[in-house]
Amino acid sequence: MQANARPKQTIRYTHKGEEWVELDTSLLRNIIFNLLSNAIKFSHEAGEIILASKVDDKEIIIEIADKGIGIAEEDQLHLFERFFRAGNATNIQGTGLGLHIVSKYIELLNGNIEFKSTLEQGTTFTIHFLLNPNNQQ
Repeated sequence: MQANARPKQTIRYTHKGEEWVELDTSLLRNIIFNLLSNAIKFSHEAGEIILASKVDDKEIIIEIADKGIGIAEEDQLHLFERFFRAGNATNIQGTGLGLHIVSKYIELLNGNIEFKSTLEQGTTFTIHFLLNPNNQQ
């Protein structure tokens, strides 16, 4: 994805825990690709984008954070709806389908997604997948 970033943008990746997990690689690739693409699109020219993953004994956590334009509070309620575009994103190319599709893929993998965002300070998406969703205790 670094090749898709703007010339002065950087993507930093960190990982903690087990290196191998069992998830649908195609769906996971699409989820991460979409979220990183958005971070690139909505970040400033020289912004840093952080992709972090962590595997512990219960779950897989993936976090994608940027210090970009952020999402207004009134737009946050609708973020995962089909064709929704935030008010400050109208001049940036997109269809409003990406986050909706991401949320459906995460649902298919029995995960959940949450985010925190502040205008002009950035956005962080956090995804959780239980390691053994059928064997919960």
